Amino acid sequence: MDPEILEPGVNLLESMRSVGYSLEAAVADLIDNSITAEAHHIVIDADVVEGKYLAILDDGCGMTSRDAREALRLAGTVGDRKDTDLGRFGLGLKTASLSQARCLTLITKRAGMVTALRWDIDFVRESGKWLLNVLDETDLRDLPLWAEFDAQLSGTLVLWNELDLLIGDTTSPGSFLAERLGGVRSSLALVFHRFLADRRDRISIMINGIPLRPTDPFLSDNPKTQRTAPETLQIGGGEVRVEGFTLPHPSALTPVERQRPDLGEGMREAQGFYVYRNRRLISHGHWYGLARMNELSKQTRVQVDVPSTLDALWQLDIKKSRAEPPQSFKLRLRQLIDPILNRGRRVHAFRGRRENTEVAHVWTKLKTRDGFGYEVNLKSPLVESVLSRLDTDDAERVVGLLQTIASTFPLMDAYVEYAANVPSITPKPEQEALITSLRNIRRSGLFSTDPEIAVTQLAGVEPFNSHKDLNTLVDLVWKDADAAE
Repeated sequence: MDPEILEPGVNLLESMRSVGYSLEAAVADLIDNSITAEAHHIVIDADVVEGKYLAILDDGCGMTSRDAREALRLAGTVGDRKDTDLGRFGLGLKTASLSQARCLTLITKRAGMVTALRWDIDFVRESGKWLLNVLDETDLRDLPLWAEFDAQLSGTLVLWNELDLLIGDTTSPGSFLAERLGGVRSSLALVFHRFLADRRDRISIMINGIPLRPTDPFLSDNPKTQRTAPETLQIGGGEVRVEGFTLPHPSALTPVERQRPDLGEGMREAQGFYVYRNRRLISHGHWYGLARMNELSKQTRVQVDVPSTLDALWQLDIKKSRAEPPQSFKLRLRQLIDPILNRGRRVHAFRGRRENTEVAHVWTKLKTRDGFGYEVNLKSPLVESVLSRLDTDDAERVVGLLQTIASTFPLMDAYVEYAANVPSITPKPEQEALITSLRNIRRSGLFSTDPEIAVTQLAGVEPFNSHKDLNTLVDLVWKDADAAE
């Protein structure tokens, strides 16, 4: 048996463009390289006028001429990676860039030496050879961000041109690219939020002149956020750190927080595990079959920190946008997940009406095999005190009215608003309305004529059970009733 070399055809460049990168994932992959190169400042500049280019500049350590060529080699080796390296397969720079553009230019500087290389798909196809263009200084002076790069001691500039797959067939490429940058901002603010917020070794990312602010999915700085004690699990010879967060009820969010999509209409889809690899968000919005996505668990998010040594075990994909936990992790996590989910459910239980036999509610919850509903509690002292003063015909008409109100309550509309985290408005009864209700109750003879005893009785009746000045109101109404008698 004689071995022989079979080189790939140049059309491989076209084929590898279909890996499935989104623009957000492609840009994030390049920022991974910048962070690995110990960059502190990253600048993203896109042509939002004509849609001709997108450039990313960092102030990292840069690359030597040999390293730059290896970085552009299609079968480049992964090499020895540090445990903190955000890279994975050594393919990100090529596959991410060419998934969006036909022309990739890499300019890098280390120890004062500048290396400028370019993969041009059309040039390679026309030549029929794997030819990498080597640029000189005259080719670089008019490139975007060149002046900023030239002023740095070290760093790397990546430039995408001929944005065919990114722009598509739009007739307004500049406006289209500007719109897509909005999604890039949102995605990067979440994916790199721990780097952007790091007080000791913070990085900055500027997108078309606007600094990027971190989006913390756990609202760690909100005092109403509840968090569990971190748990460390031994999985596959590595340590996986797990910490649960229960977000505040929407009524406890700040006005700025309420503007975030993942805290508004998108909160239900944002629950679940948030898997990080070396502090970089890989995957989120999944329960991996350990729980269901529902309204009562939508406040719950679980941070999972996975070391890079477990990449293969977690089936990390080439785009670093998906990870599937191993079965051993799922088995261990089942023991931890229920208490975390229960805490999230209690956020709604405290806001909703809990079953409490000590309180005479105005509404009664009905549950059958077919579902649930609500009806007005005709035994509530508030209702009974009114009905007792009516003759039979009027009382029956009022009961019919209350039943109609209950049967036409817009339950689904309330559900839609609640699911969208729209704060509910519950107006408090006006003072005069409460006094009128208390007078009806006093006249009905349902409660003691002793005001002190009546206060104790009314403490178990809606809506008086939550009134702060109940003593004062009862004293006033009971004294007026005694005087009238």
